[in-house]
Amino acid sequence: MRKSTQLVTAASDYKAALLEMKSEVMANLGIKFDTIASFGRVNEEDQAQISHDEFLQLRLNSLEYSKLRLVDAALARLSEGEYGICQGCDEPIHPRRLEVIPYAKYCVKCQDRMGQLEAQEDDPAAMFAHFATHH
Repeated sequence: MRKSTQLVTAASDYKAALLEMKSEVMANLGIKFDTIASFGRVNEEDQAQISHDEFLQLRLNSLEYSKLRLVDAALARLSEGEYGICQGCDEPIHPRRLEVIPYAKYCVKCQDRMGQLEAQEDDPAAMFAHFATHH
């Protein structure tokens, strides 16, 4: 019985952490173009800085939106009873990893493997070498 209680507590702790993270991400989303628009006409040097700031804000929003999708997916896995199970190997994800990255989809070993594959996708020669040695 004690272990079952610990699992329920852990699940509610993870849910609370994910909901808090979702709240923070939602607060961070949104571009403050109204502030930029209030400047009216600006000189060329200022316009370059404003354009750069807009670009950075769009990039940050893109990263926050990606994080939001990961958090929502983790909440869905939690409600479906699949939270904490690696999507790569179906083994449990270590609780320490979930404490640090509550939206983690993979265990450390599978995440490393995924990172290597993504790096190879960015390097056509490495991808070709991987394909040639594994097929």
